[in-house]
Formats: sequence, structure tokens, C-alpha cells
Amino acid sequence: MRTVDSSRSKPRSSGFASRLRSSGGPAGDAARWAREESRQRLRLKRFLLASGFSVVYLLVLVLFYTQGKLDVATLLEASALVVVLVAAFFGAFRLGLNLRFADPSLTAYQVLAAVFTMLYVVYRAPDTRIVFATFFFVALMFGMLRSGARRLAMLGVISLASFAIATLARYAGNHDVETLRIDMLQLCVTALALPWFIFIGSRVKRFKEADRRKDEFLATLAHELRNPLAPIRMGTHILRMAGADSAVHPVLPMMERQLQHLTRLLDDLLDVSRITRGKIALRVERIDLRQAIQAAIETSRPAIEEMRHAFAATLPDQPLWVDADPIRIAQVISNLLTNAARYTAEGGRISLRAERLGSEVEVCVSDSGYGIPHERLESIFDMFAQLESPIVRTAGGLGIGLSLAKGLVTLHHGTIEARSEGPGQGSEFRVRLPAAPTHALDAAIATSERTFAHARKVLVVDDNRDAASSLAAFVQLMGHVVRVAHDGEEAIRLCDEFRPHTILLDLGMPGVDGYEACRRIRSTPAGKNMRVIAVTGWGQEEDRRKAVLAGFDMHLVKPVNPDALAELLHDARAHETAPQS
Repeated sequence: MRTVDSSRSKPRSSGFASRLRSSGGPAGDAARWAREESRQRLRLKRFLLASGFSVVYLLVLVLFYTQGKLDVATLLEASALVVVLVAAFFGAFRLGLNLRFADPSLTAYQVLAAVFTMLYVVYRAPDTRIVFATFFFVALMFGMLRSGARRLAMLGVISLASFAIATLARYAGNHDVETLRIDMLQLCVTALALPWFIFIGSRVKRFKEADRRKDEFLATLAHELRNPLAPIRMGTHILRMAGADSAVHPVLPMMERQLQHLTRLLDDLLDVSRITRGKIALRVERIDLRQAIQAAIETSRPAIEEMRHAFAATLPDQPLWVDADPIRIAQVISNLLTNAARYTAEGGRISLRAERLGSEVEVCVSDSGYGIPHERLESIFDMFAQLESPIVRTAGGLGIGLSLAKGLVTLHHGTIEARSEGPGQGSEFRVRLPAAPTHALDAAIATSERTFAHARKVLVVDDNRDAASSLAAFVQLMGHVVRVAHDGEEAIRLCDEFRPHTILLDLGMPGVDGYEACRRIRSTPAGKNMRVIAVTGWGQEEDRRKAVLAGFDMHLVKPVNPDALAELLHDARAHETAPQS
């Protein structure tokens, strides 16, 4: 993911920003200001949406007025009250005054303001009580999804108590028993419904908290697993580049395959979690699907060759144009090929066919493997779904590859379908994607040879000494000049002395972390032109967003692909010349 320098996209100055600085935010913390200002804009948008309901309420009152159930004085007073309250809350959000409250969204205060406005109208015009009841239930439904049980109970009790007071006050003035009876009936119904909403709200909050903890666990697990994987991957690549002796050489391919398999399991697990939460972003572009298929074949080839399968791919001579994320589509096809290799007995057959069918492009992966029972053809795409056959269970896996594939295909507005004649009859998976308009000219396939003619100054920063030394050794083998730092302070000092062209910077370091180190490096004249790449075990979308705000140019997740890193270090397009020392 390429990013922009945070110095070029600073947060817009506003009354809110000055209020944030004066409310205790550390000076110069641009990331925190940008994050809080983004949240403030979201709060304001939600308030404006809620204000739309106030307009709807006034329109309903106009309807009551036309039917003679509301006098003009009450209508005008209610309208004036709504306008004043909306203006007051809008001013509080724009000036940042809401930051003085424990709940910056001011949700409870907005609900109470609406309740008191409606109760005033109900006191003057009893026939509008149905409007209050409707609003009350709608507020409870939204509240149980966003608020805790305690706050929901407090707002409900205050609203019902206020309704009871308004009802008794009106009865004391007119002694209308019939009106009192209807009001008390409505009060009893709403009071009986309140505990159920509170109960459901508490369960919803508990589920949301469990989901949040699950996400934190997955992110921490990924970080802790990726850190030891990084030096191992670099170590195997260094051994291959250095030319391992005959005793070690046969072991290297096995180590690389297992490392790749573990890395893919980790990535798939996190990707499925992101898809289910709707937090995965596609980088869609116009691509020739044949190139993504070739990349998927290369990724899956070790698994196919390990099982000695016969593999055949049939691709058309003409481009297959689609609008898609090339990495994600290659991931889908690779998952299908890897599954086919895993669930086919040794020496089986696997075939891949791609073609254009009208307004769609179809990719079909078939095998001579164990097959799928008819009753499992739909559920096979469920999370952690695996067949019960003991023979199939020996193939291993977490049962998330097909779920991930379906999620990614759906995001591309495509379909994926499983077919099988039953156990022992093999299986077939068909992926269909919308075809893009045919181009007049084929895309040019650019190939470039990496060269070591232009050595770069590279600074490697990581508190994990094994990870730092292995990464530095790999970069040095490519002909670059390398220095190593093990904390943020040392990295900042070496940037001033060494003047690197590229900095490979870890994020999670004690003391000065990678985010702060990057901000301080960017604040220097020389640092503005350096290429700063985050190399970290933290790979969530929030981590990438924080890296953008801190000023990183790219965000790489451990263990880094050595070939991809080599291309990045030799890519002169981002920075044509290194900073001069």
C-alpha cells in the first residue's frame, strides 16, 4: 500500500482543532488530532442525521394540526423549541464544546431534549401521545445497539417518569378520566417493554465486546507469530543467495514451503476476520485475468508438485479484462488450486480453465480428488467448514480458504459455485466475475531485471535483534550499504549521520516507537525526502491508517517477501535520488 507523506495532508484547522489542543492533547501529535477530528466529523454527521428526524416530527405535527388535533400556538412553540435545540447542539459540535462531556457524541442529551420536547406537546395535545410512543420504541431499538444497559435503563426511566408527571399534571388541570386511562395504558405498555430492550441491549454489548476482544487477539497473535517468522524467512533466503552446501540445500525448499504455508494460514485467518467485519478494502484496477491466474499458479505450484499431481491450465490467447484487485483475485484462485492439491490423493489430476462467457469471465478449477457430498455443496463455503471423512481430515488446514474465497469473490460482485458428483468423484469450483469492456490494444507486459548497479543507503530499525540482523544481511547481499538501529532514538540519530535513502522501520518498539520516530524523522529537512517503509507484525487496517498519518511511504507486514522487498529497494520511481550526505 503506497501512502502519502503526512506533511502534505495535515488536518484542517478548525474551532474543534483548537479545542482539542486546549483539552490536553500533546503538542505536535498530528496523528491524534487527525484521528479525533475525523471522529468529530462523524459525530456531526450522525447529529445531522438525527436532526432529520426532528424535521419529520414537525411534519407529523403539521398533519395533526390539519386534522384539528393540535392548535397553532403549540405547533409554533414546538417548532421554535426544535430549531433552538438543533442550533444549540450544532454549535456545540462545531465549536468542540462537546469534548467537555464524558460522552462526546451527546447522545443521551439529544434523546432527553427530544423526549422533553415531545412531552411538552403531549401535555398540550394528548392525541400526539402515539408519536411519543413511536419515538420511544425507535430510540430504544437504536439504543440497544449502541448503548450499555445502564445508560439505556437511565434514559428509559427518565422518559417514562417524565411522561407520568406530564400525564398527572394534565389530569390535575382538567380531571379527564378517559384521557388519563389511555395515558396510563400507554405508560404501562412502554414500561413493560423497557426491561426487554435493556436485556437485549446488554447482550448486544456483550457480543460486541467479545467481537472486539477477538479482533484484538487476532491482531496480537498475528504480530507475535510474524516477528519470529521474519528472521527465519530472511535466513532461508540468505542461505539460498549465498549458495548453501550440498548437505543443507535439499532442506531449504522444504523450509521455504512450510514458511509460506504458515504465512498464508495467518494471512487467510486475518482476511476472513476483516471480510466478516466489512473492513477489507479492494484496490480495483483494470487487469488481464490471465496474469492473476499465472501468479496464482506459481504460488500453488509447490503444493501441486509435492503431491505429484498432473496439472493442466487452459487459457485463451486473448486478454480476459476484468476490473478487480489483482492480488485478491490471485489469492482466490490460489486457494482453489491449493485446496485441490490438498484434497486429491497423490498422483491425481488438477485442471484450470478460463474463458469469457458473454458479459462474464469464468475460471474453473477441477480435480480428481475426494469429492463433496451433495448436502455439503452449499455449507462447504462456511467458516471452518471441513468434511467429516477421516481421509479428508488428514489433509489438514483450518477450513477457512473457501470461506475467504467466497467473501473476496462477492466483494468483486462475482459468484463462486461448488460442484461434485459425490464422494470419490472429484470436485469442481467455478468463479464468475463481471467482464470489463474489451480494450482495443492488449496491455503491455513489462518485465525488468533487477540490477545492483545503483547501491542505496538503507537503515534497518528493529528492536528484535534477530529480525534486524537477518534483514540487514539480506539487504547487504543485494549490494546496498546498511546500518542497523535497535530503537527509535538511535534511528533518529543515525538518520542525521548516515542520511539513508530508505528506512525499514519497525513499529512496535519500546520507548520511541516507529510512529513517533517516523514523525520526528519527517520533521527534519533531510527526512522529508527519505523513503520510510514500515516493516511490522501489525497488519490491521487501523495500523495501516496510523502509518499513513505518521508519514510512512509504505506498510509491509512480516514476514516480508524477499523478492518484493528487493523490487522496492531497486524501484527508483518513488525517489529518483537519495539524500545527499
